[in-house]
Amino acid sequence: MNRSGLASRQLFQFGQPWIGAILTLTLATGGGVLLAQLLMSPPSSDLRALAAYLTISGVASLGLGWLALRAADRAVGLTIQAKSFLGSLIGSGVALLNIVIVAQLMFVSTSHDFKLLIALVLFSAVVTLFFSLWVATTVAGRIELVAGGIRTLAGGAYDTRLAVDGGDEVAQLARDVNLLAARLQAAEEQRATMDRERQEFTAAISHDLRTPLASMRAMVEALDDRVVDDPAEVGRYYGTMRREIERLSRMIDDLFELARMDAGALELERAPVALQEVAAEVVDAMQAQARSSGVDLALTIDGSPEDLMLDGARIERVAANLVRNALEHSQSGGRVDVRVYDCDEWAALEVADNGAGIAPDVIERIWDRFYRGERSRQRTRGTADGAGLGLAIVRGFVEAHGGTVEARSAAGQGATFTVRLPRSSP
Repeated sequence: MNRSGLASRQLFQFGQPWIGAILTLTLATGGGVLLAQLLMSPPSSDLRALAAYLTISGVASLGLGWLALRAADRAVGLTIQAKSFLGSLIGSGVALLNIVIVAQLMFVSTSHDFKLLIALVLFSAVVTLFFSLWVATTVAGRIELVAGGIRTLAGGAYDTRLAVDGGDEVAQLARDVNLLAARLQAAEEQRATMDRERQEFTAAISHDLRTPLASMRAMVEALDDRVVDDPAEVGRYYGTMRREIERLSRMIDDLFELARMDAGALELERAPVALQEVAAEVVDAMQAQARSSGVDLALTIDGSPEDLMLDGARIERVAANLVRNALEHSQSGGRVDVRVYDCDEWAALEVADNGAGIAPDVIERIWDRFYRGERSRQRTRGTADGAGLGLAIVRGFVEAHGGTVEARSAAGQGATFTVRLPRSSP
């Protein structure tokens, strides 16, 4: 919408009509006097008389016409067609009045000319009334179409689209309604997707919380009732209970961190951190799990990466989640390689496995916090958390540091996760 069109509409709003009326009267009077001077060159006294008459006629016409429109609109609530018709009628009346004034000023020489002018004005008035009604009816019909579309949107049919051609204000309104409908439809689809993901997450987290709790309860009852009294078996029970408790603790920590991310309350405690040392600690801590699974876990450090300003605890969670994820999706006899290296303005941490890989149609969804990827990467052991939170935590922590994380994979060819962290704090 251009500024001139907006300004012209503002001048003629009922809330401030007098500015537009004064400008209209000034232009009409000045134009009439100038045209009379150019065409007929009358004496100055006649020009002054013409200007006075036109001014008086214009003031009376505009004032009475505006009052008539307001009174009729308030009394019966005029439609657009009625307002257009009444406005054209007032304009035609003003034209007739001006001819009478001109005749009184002796600019019309004969009565024959005067009658001819009246006939021409009446003819023009009829044509003007026709065109004004036609335009008003067309505009009213298009507005009703837009109003019907809005009512349909209000009823929940967000796939509604309006087909209104042209470049006028009604067409622009229709395009805005279509844009609103598209955004409402997208928001509704997103809401439906989020509801479905929440339901899936609730079911998943309920199962993953209930399973270790039920297992620990059974083992505690067995120990309490002395069903198991062999020292070796008791030790195995305690070890299993400890692993289940650690599993529950990780899940609860992940849920807490996700809640802080959603609330915008995640605060990083930055300090100089050697990324290679973080990776080495994680690899050392997970060697026992790798050996028990029959997986070779190795660390490679290329060059001498500089210390970075990082939240060490959270970057350690990132590395641990990625390595744990790789171990859980690796077959016995497989291999997991962890690599730290420099990459332009970034320091990179790479975790690669030669497991089942990730199907191309789901690789973009693995970062969704409620997504469970067992369909693409079968877990080989029952020690996995399984709630679909680990990679969501990884992405949240890395992006909070101003970094990026990506996954590359092909089904049956393993997967590679690469974390890039900026050398300088964002």
